[in-house]
Amino acid sequence: MIPQLGFAEMLIIAVLALIVVGPKDLPKMMRTAGRFTAKIKMMGQEFKDAFNQIGEDEELATLRKEIDELKAMGQMSNLSDEAFEEDMRALDDDLLATTKESDSTKTKKNQKASDND
Repeated sequence: MIPQLGFAEMLIIAVLALIVVGPKDLPKMMRTAGRFTAKIKMMGQEFKDAFNQIGEDEELATLRKEIDELKAMGQMSNLSDEAFEEDMRALDDDLLATTKESDSTKTKKNQKASDND
């Protein structure tokens, strides 16, 4: 369990940091700590995005499997192979566009983090 920090604890930490580090180096240390925190948050977001992507891929694979099963059962016999392939291409294009959007968003976040350094 993560301990909760109240105002009194934060004040004690701030005073100790001021005494140990000194007023001259304290801003530099705080900037370094802020950059470290930002990098940790960014890595956490990338980790979360990776799991979301895996979920989307699994969902797409499940949908394709269900369509194949329905087609094999003859319930979708009116759907030609060409129409089916066209629908699959459209689905792939949508997925690719979504992936590109999320990649560009990550790139923008990384550029902002680099600019702040």
